[in-house]
Amino acid sequence: MHKKGFTLLEVLIVVIIIGILAAIALPQYTATIEKSKSAEAATNVGSIRTALDRYWYQNGAVTTTIDNLDIDNPNSVTNKLYAYSIADDGTTSTTRAYTVTATRTSGVNTYTVTWKQTDNNTGKLLRSANLGGPTS
Repeated sequence: MHKKGFTLLEVLIVVIIIGILAAIALPQYTATIEKSKSAEAATNVGSIRTALDRYWYQNGAVTTTIDNLDIDNPNSVTNKLYAYSIADDGTTSTTRAYTVTATRTSGVNTYTVTWKQTDNNTGKLLRSANLGGPTS
């Protein structure tokens, strides 16, 4: 008589294979979720950067307080993912130099999205290595 069905060994092998695939996929899924969350930071950093440029054109200086800018402060949002800050890197009345940083801590990981303005024509958006940014 021929019985239909799977043996215990066959089921065990399938469960082990599914477990291995899940162990490989879960860290990649988590990294992808963090990268998508960094889109909020990139958007807000861009808004702060634009407002800082307007502020500099009007005042010939850069403020390090987001509340002084003509935008809503993203730090005052209740369910924000990132904390935002501004650092003046030697702005003069003729040259803008500043850094806008968004920082998020989740567990033991810290994620950063940064806009580094080095002069009137040169600026760059940088992400931390755990968000796929450069390692150096």
